[in-house]
Amino acid sequence: MLNQVIHNATITLQLPLDMSASAEIMALRSAGIPVDELGNATSGYLFVRTTGRGDHQTNTFRWFATGIGLAPAVSVSSQPVPVTSAAAEEAPAW
Repeated sequence: MLNQVIHNATITLQLPLDMSASAEIMALRSAGIPVDELGNATSGYLFVRTTGRGDHQTNTFRWFATGIGLAPAVSVSSQPVPVTSAAAEEAPAW
């Protein structure tokens, strides 16, 4: 059985519709969205939607750091599993 996974965008950015491609790529990269020279996401998922009317149209870019879609259902154990880590044992307990 699969469970529907709902993700919120990691980064949302609105840019004017009439921006040049190079300026758009630079703005996406400056916002932290990993894109190649063509503006395609190199990781995650990039969704683009044009909104507005007339002279007020914008492109809304929503970047999801991980893929979106369906995730396999997992069984959850009723017993807690102890977590051990060398870093956790050495960290101060304040």
